[in-house]
Amino acid sequence: MAEVAKLTVVFAPLLSHQSGLRLLKIDTARLHLMRDSAGHANWQRVDPDKSPGEPLPMISALELAHTHLTLTDEHLHLVYDGDLSVVGPDSAQPLQMEGSGTLNQHAVTFRLKGDALPTVAPDKPFAFEFDERSSGAHLTAHGSLPRPFDLGLVDAEFDASGADLRDLYYLVGVSLPNTGTFHLQGRFVRRGSETLFENLKVVSGQSDVQGRISLKTQKGHRTHLHVDLSSALLRISDVGLRAAGRDPHPDAPPKLFSDVQLITPMTRRVDATGKYSARRLLLSRVEVSELSAPFTIERGLVKAPEVTGHFMGGNFMLHLDTDANQTPAHNRIEMTLTDLHLAQIPHKAGPAPYEGSLLLQIHAQGRGDSLHALAADADGNLSARVSQGTIRASLAELASVDLRGLGLTLTGNSREVPVPCAAADFEIHTGVMHPTRFFIDSAPVFISGEGRVLLDPETLDLKLHGEPKGLRILRLKAPVLVQGTLLQPRFSIDAADSGLRLVDRGTPRNADCTAPQLH
Repeated sequence: MAEVAKLTVVFAPLLSHQSGLRLLKIDTARLHLMRDSAGHANWQRVDPDKSPGEPLPMISALELAHTHLTLTDEHLHLVYDGDLSVVGPDSAQPLQMEGSGTLNQHAVTFRLKGDALPTVAPDKPFAFEFDERSSGAHLTAHGSLPRPFDLGLVDAEFDASGADLRDLYYLVGVSLPNTGTFHLQGRFVRRGSETLFENLKVVSGQSDVQGRISLKTQKGHRTHLHVDLSSALLRISDVGLRAAGRDPHPDAPPKLFSDVQLITPMTRRVDATGKYSARRLLLSRVEVSELSAPFTIERGLVKAPEVTGHFMGGNFMLHLDTDANQTPAHNRIEMTLTDLHLAQIPHKAGPAPYEGSLLLQIHAQGRGDSLHALAADADGNLSARVSQGTIRASLAELASVDLRGLGLTLTGNSREVPVPCAAADFEIHTGVMHPTRFFIDSAPVFISGEGRVLLDPETLDLKLHGEPKGLRILRLKAPVLVQGTLLQPRFSIDAADSGLRLVDRGTPRNADCTAPQLH
């Protein structure tokens, strides 16, 4: 544990009212401190499985000079290699500890300042200030040890800032998501095996998260967390590699499904109960309001049985089961969206091109530690229904590509026509969606669709066929191609599969709108 060239110890008189050490001085030493993931360390005097141990003895003067420290702490996920100096003279001067080296393979400096050691008493809290810097992150704290030299009891206020929240890993050993410039503050309370982070608030970009997290080490040294966090506003674009300026493909178009890692090694190490809520959650160009997400984690099994919120004027409910013991995690999702208002789908300026109430159901499973990875591997199905809606006449006519549709589109005509019903059913296999049923039954045109949607690149490859229900003059029979991405679709005419008809009498056709609906 230690190689010491010179050690000086002065004991307090055995029968005096002051117990402990008058002086502890180490000159020219190498310290090798180790703790495993179960909490067993080579500096402990007793087995932590049997007893929490006693605090360090009172020390009136402390000095470490020319000392090198290597610390490997698997319990806190910290690895430090560097110098350490301590000056706590037998005078009114404060205790000062400084160090510089590498922490988790990144350069670090830290400084601790505490009360003068001669003034320390067993019944008087020991006040301290702490400052640490690494990888562009800066952490400060001030507080006290209610019982001096007992690190099992701590009260402190802390403040952290930097360019990326994830960089705090190099200071505290906790894996956090990538963000842009951030500011974090809160209060830290430790009472033996129980630790509390309260009054937490972190801000990055336009996003905020606040609340409290409590930790308790249980038998077998497994940690249990209770989480209660909320946001007034959380933008997905404020989280992830792109927000941190570390995206390896910065020019790539934005994605609907986030790459933020939701399943981390911590998911497998701890058990948890809790809830996250957000007044507003911005997913690219769409917004979820009043999100509520209670969850549990037990032995790597994550359950979120009732995630709810409001979306595009409607409501959604999501059920998630994740087995994080597999790598990557195996996920099963069931989601239902009801009464979604199509008019609230983002579109260019002007009246909405379609209106109606949408019912959507998704059943999917797949492997992945992020939403994007899960979507890219998903198997399952998606079904959607619209009843008693409307669509802009120009769009309906354009699907059958005749002079009337082109004219309505060029003149910007916003006249609406009824859509008694519409349906879309997709089978999903390894991240590729194929329609098994796709139609829009508008008053002037019956529109059907085919093709595929690729969830990994988030690209569209669909073809729409429109059949007029009445007489058309000079009709160019050509499918409409829907390409581009989920967030930026593109529409064009498939000229390679076209034919001109001088007169098309049309094909009266109506879908069976009485077919069973989704539940």
